[in-house]
Amino acid sequence: MKIEDLRETAALAHLNFDDKALAASFPAFEQMLGFFAAMQSADEDTAAFAAPITKLSGSARTVPAAYFRPDAPDNDINRALGSSNLNETMLNSAGERDGQFVVVPNVL
Repeated sequence: MKIEDLRETAALAHLNFDDKALAASFPAFEQMLGFFAAMQSADEDTAAFAAPITKLSGSARTVPAAYFRPDAPDNDINRALGSSNLNETMLNSAGERDGQFVVVPNVL
């Protein structure tokens, strides 16, 4: 990639980079493109991935969606903590809350 390509990409993304910002970010963008190229070559390597990733392992464990729902009374998290109301426990330990939501201060 050339700096002109980065300048055009930044303009398309409505990023107002001056020449100094473009030069400073150019190595990171080149590195990111290298990562994308590596992922693309891995996708195209039929020797490494002869079958779709979903069919590589027949022992894939299916986890029910309720496992990730702390408000579901019958999930592993609540059983492990011995709490039937994990949401309320978490909200009570939050600094500031607005009803059922945690207030997160703006730090920018």
